[in-house]
Amino acid sequence: MNTGREPVPGTIVKQWEIPAREYLALEMKAGQVLRIVDLDGQQVPDLVCFNRHDLTERLNDGNSMLLNRAWLFKPGHALYSDDCSKMMTLLTDTAGMNFAYGPKCSEELNFLRYGVRGTRNCRDNFAMALEPYGIAKRDVPWAYCPFMNVVAYPDGRLEIEPPPSKPGDYTDLRAEMDLLVAISNCPQERNPCNNFNPTRLGVVLYDQ
Repeated sequence: MNTGREPVPGTIVKQWEIPAREYLALEMKAGQVLRIVDLDGQQVPDLVCFNRHDLTERLNDGNSMLLNRAWLFKPGHALYSDDCSKMMTLLTDTAGMNFAYGPKCSEELNFLRYGVRGTRNCRDNFAMALEPYGIAKRDVPWAYCPFMNVVAYPDGRLEIEPPPSKPGDYTDLRAEMDLLVAISNCPQERNPCNNFNPTRLGVVLYDQ
């Protein structure tokens, strides 16, 4: 599988390809690195994570933004939990865009925004990915969204624009604790989040 525009700087443990609109759950050990590859370009992954030894401790986007003093994350920024524990550190980002505060597309949001029912969405993807771990849909936190392009306008508006990522762009995230990670390959096709065309993602777990 394509591991991105550059080889991973370590030993590959496992790799996956997530089809368009689908999902993945995986476990990481502290110190391992997760590479997410945009295989076809302009595709956004939604990512959530949990303390593998206490699944009630989960990603908190609000804490992450406050502690990094940013809502668009760059290499060196970290993802923090409800308890302000460091969960993951962003090491590499070849696309130059990572949105820290993703509320997740959902059946409910898609109906209110677009008047449609029965859509594939990130909230349901996370629920299916995490069901084997006993995590309920309502316990899934807001997501971290690599490659997602959200533009802030002077009048206070936030608008989603097409992602800047090209085929082979990737982001590397290092686990700072043992983690359960879930990724939704965002199914959204009614706004520019994925440039109206959901496509594949590659995922590589490696040891540095």
